[in-house]
Amino acid sequence: MELILKSLKSKTVQFSIALAVLSILQGYVGILPVSPAGQATVGCIIASCVTVLRFVTTTGIADK
Repeated sequence: MELILKSLKSKTVQFSIALAVLSILQGYVGILPVSPAGQATVGCIIASCVTVLRFVTTTGIADK
């Protein structure tokens, strides 16, 4: 349980949770009418965010 609470402090984990929630909403509800080109753009933005978060990360989850 302690590891889960430590994990929730991680910006990368928070971003991943938000991404999962948005993906579920988009998949089941279809909130955003996005074209394939739009989906590609969103994918590139997500990849960029993950890369930036990786560079910002200085410690492991167990050390938080």
